[in-house]
This record gives sequence, structure tokens and C-alpha cells, in this order.
Amino acid sequence: MKLFIAEKPSLGKSIAQYLPGPHKAGSGFIECDGGKQKITWCFGHVFEQEPPDYYTPDSVPRTPKGRKKWRWEDLPILPDQWKIHPKPDAKAQIQVIRGLLKQADSVVNAGDPDREGQLLVDEVLEELGWKGPTQRIWLAALDAQSVRKALANLKDNADYKNLKDSALARSRADWLMGMNLTRAFSLTNKGSGVLSVGRVQTPTLRLVVDRDNAIEHFKPKDFFVPRIQTGKGESSFWSSWLKRDVDGVDAEGYLVSKKVAEALAEKAKQDGVAIVADYESAEKKQAAPLGFSLSELQKVCSAKLGMSAQEVLDAAQELYETYKCTTYPRTDCRYLPEEQHGQAGQVLAGLAELGFANAVQNADQSQKSGIWNTSKVTAHHAIIPTGAMTGTVSGMAKKVFVLIVGRYLAQFYPQYVYRATKITLDAAYEKWVATGKVPVSWGWKVLEGKKDDDDEDAEGHVDLPVLKKGDVLPITATDVQAKQTKPPARFTDGSLIEAMSNIHKFVEDPAAKAKLKETSGIGTEATRASIIETLLKRGFIIRKGKQIISTPGGRALATALPDVLTNPVTTARWEDALGSIADGRITADVFEQKQRDFVKKLVGVAKQCNIKVGEARAGGSVGQAKKAGPKCGACGKPTVILKTKTGKAWIKCESCGAAFWPSKDGKTCGTQWEKRAS
Repeated sequence: MKLFIAEKPSLGKSIAQYLPGPHKAGSGFIECDGGKQKITWCFGHVFEQEPPDYYTPDSVPRTPKGRKKWRWEDLPILPDQWKIHPKPDAKAQIQVIRGLLKQADSVVNAGDPDREGQLLVDEVLEELGWKGPTQRIWLAALDAQSVRKALANLKDNADYKNLKDSALARSRADWLMGMNLTRAFSLTNKGSGVLSVGRVQTPTLRLVVDRDNAIEHFKPKDFFVPRIQTGKGESSFWSSWLKRDVDGVDAEGYLVSKKVAEALAEKAKQDGVAIVADYESAEKKQAAPLGFSLSELQKVCSAKLGMSAQEVLDAAQELYETYKCTTYPRTDCRYLPEEQHGQAGQVLAGLAELGFANAVQNADQSQKSGIWNTSKVTAHHAIIPTGAMTGTVSGMAKKVFVLIVGRYLAQFYPQYVYRATKITLDAAYEKWVATGKVPVSWGWKVLEGKKDDDDEDAEGHVDLPVLKKGDVLPITATDVQAKQTKPPARFTDGSLIEAMSNIHKFVEDPAAKAKLKETSGIGTEATRASIIETLLKRGFIIRKGKQIISTPGGRALATALPDVLTNPVTTARWEDALGSIADGRITADVFEQKQRDFVKKLVGVAKQCNIKVGEARAGGSVGQAKKAGPKCGACGKPTVILKTKTGKAWIKCESCGAAFWPSKDGKTCGTQWEKRAS
């Protein structure tokens, strides 16, 4: 009997329907092909690492709750032999798998197509003592064609050992750092609260704290832009002074002297004419954007739909697992394999039947955009529609699906064509420049409502007249525009995910920046959303509308911890090392030893610190998890349960700020409180 072990029930059931019949449902498994093949499943990781208490002496004093106390003399905790144990709610399913393995002649690892999916099933096989032949099915999509193709191309599971080792190394490194350094720096905090330290969460917190500090310490600078208007009627246009090194221009290139700006404008007005020194006008083309990685999808959905990173991930996972209408979502790739181009007609035909007939009608399935590039495909390709659907998508998931479909269809539309014009004028011994950009053919942009990326920049959309070098134009008006420099924008879910993915942009050291540009940043496509949610739950950051802002406790923690823990360079280099393990360039043992040495050093650093981090904000101490409440009765977003000074529970929405008394069962929002949370 061949036994498939899937990562989760939905994946197992999806595979089962493409195995030969008859199909018979069992307790925790499905029997197929007259019992010759069976499929069972995990519920994500069914085993977890033993806690630190497992590795410390029984002589350690215990708290009233029965847990061993945190003490300096027990740190660092470095397991001689790693142990894992079944999760309490997975014990029954583990027994099902154990029984099926005794009947099996061979096994197929059907974990998700990534390093965690590989480890998740492999650790089950190792813990249950399986020694028989094992294959791997690699499923990037759950539509019929993809599943059948994967079933026909099973690989040797041993080929993926390095991938499993990479996931295991990540798990152990996170344990070593999180368990030891959280204890060490919390002990340093001398009873003022738990200071949670994590390999990815701590640098992510620093990104937010640094951005908030930059905004709050930003000093706006006034600067001035002299302009001249030339021509008459519909042919008139404004040109701005081309900056050069004169009195009044500061080191950053801003003209900060209003007096100088007015003098430049006045001198041009007195001259009265401008001569065309240069005229450039050409049609330019813009190809459709590449496909969606998860990070790119989260960025776009945050901007267009106001969704949190976790909401986008949940929706994308639902589209993949439940509706089977999109491919694997946790991908860092924006390209597609060239051999998939032959399936485009089938996908487009399917989309036409799903309600996109008008858009499909104008698509040219023979067109091959830059998205088709096998050499740039990583473990998974870009998120695209499958052309099929099980059930009917609705709500936010449908909106996400429409964006994914639009991005795919754009690959089969003509390029966006626009005319870019630049005019350089000579007037009063100074140069003045005007630029314009007007659409010629909307191409793929018709799928986005004919909106140009620069629509908000009115000056950039002037339809400039046709001129030639040497033309003389009358100056009909002059002015001076007063402007101010602007601080950077607050992070949103989308921009924070983008920052985590492109961490090299926040690093000044040239060598480190170059190296980090080659890696995928901090965290992974699968974990970044949960990192943000963890920081929210621990009270280190809050959401205010779309904005993500650090709390006083979050800022205090980021400031108090050593730079090596908060600097994103450190964890990005770890991700690079994990990639090297997956590629077979270094071993997991070498990486783990470096992590052990790192933890030893940082525990020593913690002993020399004197940290005092107080309240994260009203209602909870630093690191204290807030209790999640029901969905907001006003906007449907997540809420938290807080207490009044008298101890009465109330519900606060993290997004819109609405406040509610809980219903009697505590599972819904009751009467809305007149006093809204700030």
C-alpha cells in the first residue's frame, strides 16, 4: 500500500480526488484504488520543540503555576540532544498515521512545496521510525492538471534532505535565540515585564521604531521653485528653474532663499523671451508588471483594499486550498516557467467561464511577456489563476482573486505606450525645464481602469506643444512656488512587508547592502504576516487605520537591546545561510554551532545591561499578549478585549477604534459603547 501524508486535511482531500477509485473515507484518512493507495494528513506541525524546562535541572525552583523559574545560572540553555513532542490536539491523528505506516509499503511526502512543508512530514516519519522507500510530490497548484502532472512525476524524497535540514536549522536557531535571549533580557528588565526577543520580530520592530523616530524628529525645510510660463493659449506651459550651484542653494540641492528665487523669476520676466535650447519627444513603452509574489500581493492589497498582511495571506490561502482557483500563495517569485506558456489558452478559457469573458476576449494568448523566464523561477512560481474554481468566491477573497486574475491577463495585453516630452529653455542666462507625459495607447492598463502611475503628479501630465530647437517663445507669466520637504510615510502592512522583503534599502554599509540585495530580506513569504501580528499582540506596535506605529514600550525595547539583535543585517544574513543549507553549500551543524556561539555571547552581554522597559501602553505590560476579541461590529476587523479601571471587560477595534461591550456569551460585539476608544 502506498501512503500519502499531506500537510493538512484540505490538501489531502484535494490529492485523493485525483487518485483512482473507489474512494472510501476512514477516520483520519481516505482509502483509494481499492486500498492500494491511502492518503492521510497532518494539521500543520503535529510535533513541537520541547520547552526550556525540559532541558533544565529538576532542582530549579518552580513558580506557583508549576513552571521553572527563570534564573541567570541556567542560561544559556543549549540542548545536547534535541527533543520534540506531539502537540496535545494532534495525538489522535499521529496514532492514525502510525497505524497506516505499519500497513504501508511506501510513503509519499505531500507537504506544502517549501522548506517547512518538507520538514513537517519528514519529522513525522522520523519520529514514528519509518525506514521504507519515500517519494515527494511537489504541488504548486491544486487544479486538476497540476495535481495529475505532479502525481505522474513523483521524486525521491531524499533529494529534498537539504531543504528539510534548512527548515530544521531555522527552527532550532529560533528556539535558541528566542528562549535564551527572551529570558536573559527579561531578567535584566528586573521584574518590569517580559521582553520578547525574536530572530525576525526584533529587527522588524526596529524598522517601525526607526521610521517613527524619523517622522517625529523630522524638521521640514522650506524651499522655492521659480517658474516661467511661455507660449499662448493651448500652447502655453510652465517650466521650472533647473537648479545649479548659486547662492541660496543648500548642500542637498534645495533653493532655500525666497529672495534669490524671486530674483530669478523677475529677471526672466524682464527679459520677456525664452529660447528652446533642447526638445526631446519620443514614444515609450511600459510592459505589464510581473506576476504576484506573496509580498507584492500584500503590498497591492494593502494599498488598494486596505487589507492587513495576514488578511491577504488568509485570502490567498483560501483561494488556493478551498476554491482551487489560484496557485500556491507563499511564494517569493514573480516569474513563470516558460513551459507553462503552453497552458495559457486553457487558463484563459477557464477565466472566460468564470466571468472574465470581456477581458479574455482582448487577450492574445500567443503573446509572451517577460514573466515567462524559467531561469528566474525559484521553489515556486508567481501566484496566478488556475482557470478553474470549486465553489463560488465572495467577500475579500473575491477582490484578491480579481487582482490576481488582472495581473495574469495583463501578460497577454499590449504594452502601455505613452509620449514623454522634455523641453529645455534658455531665459535670462538660466535654464528652465518642462516635462510632459501623455498616453498614446493604454494597452494592459485598461485592466486597471486606464490609470497611470503618475496621475497624482499634475505637472507630469501636461500635453506639451511640438517645438524645435531655436524657437523663440514669449514669457507670459512668472511665479515662485513655495514648497516643503516631507517626512517619510508611516508604515502600512504592505509597505512594512515590502521593507522586510527589500531590507537592503535600509542598510548603509555598501558591502552589506550588496550582499543583502541578493537575499530575500528578513523573514519569509510564509512568516512575515505572522511576525507583524505577533508584534501587535505583544503590544510593541499598534494599527491606526492603515498605519502601523510603535508603542512607547516597543520603542523602549528596540532602544535597549544590543544593535546586533535589532539590526536587520543580522537576521538577513541568517536567512542567506539557511538558503545555503537548502542549496547544500553549508551544513546545518555548522550553522547551528554559530548560533550557539552567538547566543552564549549575547547572554553575556545581557548580564551587563541594565534595562528598564515599563508599560507598553495603558492596559498591558511590555510583552503581555492581549486577548483577541470577536470581529468588530462596525468594520469587521479584529478586536482586543480590554478592561476598565473597575475590571469590567470591553472590546476595542484595532482598526477603526470602535468600542463595544461584549455580548453575554463573549463571542460577539454587544452594544456599542458611547465613549469610543482613542
